[in-house]
Amino acid sequence: MRPPSAPVAPTSLREYATARGWVQVREALKDGLVVLNHKEYSPRQLVYPTSSSVPGYAESVSVVVHRLAEIEGRPVLQLVRDVQRVHEDTYRFRLFDDRSDDDSIAFGYALSAIKGSEQLLLSSATTVLMPRAYHPRLGMKEAQRFLEQARFNHTEEGSFVLNVSCPVNALDKGGVEGLFGMEEHDTPLVRKTSLALANGLQQIVKAIEEDAQQEFVDRVKADSKPVVSANLAGALDYFAYEGSKHALEVRVDWASSLPGPKTGHPSIITIQRDYFPLVREIREALRPKEEIVEEEYIGTVETLNGDPGPDGRRAGEVTLRIQPRDSDELVRARVILNADQYNEAIEAHKEQNAYISVKGKLQDGRQPRALTDIASFNRLGKVS
Repeated sequence: MRPPSAPVAPTSLREYATARGWVQVREALKDGLVVLNHKEYSPRQLVYPTSSSVPGYAESVSVVVHRLAEIEGRPVLQLVRDVQRVHEDTYRFRLFDDRSDDDSIAFGYALSAIKGSEQLLLSSATTVLMPRAYHPRLGMKEAQRFLEQARFNHTEEGSFVLNVSCPVNALDKGGVEGLFGMEEHDTPLVRKTSLALANGLQQIVKAIEEDAQQEFVDRVKADSKPVVSANLAGALDYFAYEGSKHALEVRVDWASSLPGPKTGHPSIITIQRDYFPLVREIREALRPKEEIVEEEYIGTVETLNGDPGPDGRRAGEVTLRIQPRDSDELVRARVILNADQYNEAIEAHKEQNAYISVKGKLQDGRQPRALTDIASFNRLGKVS
């Protein structure tokens, strides 16, 4: 029986166990031991030294960890990770496809999924601070601080899993009281964000399963403190990667050092693959209708997908990578070009580091986003 490969602190192990009903025998402390009993597992005990510097500590902890894993019916490694994160709420975003034996995903999908997990957490934190059906920007200071405190952990075997955690007391108490009908005014912002994420996603899934999306949208718009926003629904679009058939499972594991939420709060939410188009409809219905204005964008040509016309000249679809004015990130956009514009795209694609200028209306939606009403398309030439 090997000791855990990573250190397990005595207090973390005790807090993990007591959160699951184990009771400490205080009289044993005078002998330098942590002894824990459980009424359902008597006469079994968990026993290990109070100090990690005591010889044999690792071996004692190994026995306790394996015993707990056996009782709970869980893999030892998973249990050790949960003990190490006893003070953290953990979010697992698992991508899975039951119809495929392939345990890998496209590199672009991995990047999109990471962005999606970031947007889900950022949307939830912003909703806690300022509940509304649509957030024009997700840049509130406290929400950004939440992301700064979050950590990207090791992935897990079996499926592609994004494993993110955040210390539950990393930020001050804050946000809107009563957002979840809770009386605990001292609930930390991180825990409220976890609740907002789990409850928001569960509400979206429930509306889809009941085929009641419009009723749901109407309720969210009428609610003075909605848990769901267009931003939360839009974040799921990053997991609907083009060409992928993966579903998404989101799991929230509550920090053991803080009492978990009462019944009624979900911890595992599954968004089936065929739900994504319906989630997109919810997002669009929650977004305020704004006129999309014509803008000029600078970018590069990514792919050429046009066809020859009767005159032999190619025209049609081209995929670009452009940068919107209000964003620091590049966006993939799909345009339809005439023969002259397409020729400019061909020349730009031939040259390394060649940029183009395109003027049109960039539509909302998942990437590649549609860039319509093309007023001009010009090759800028090579940029060193």
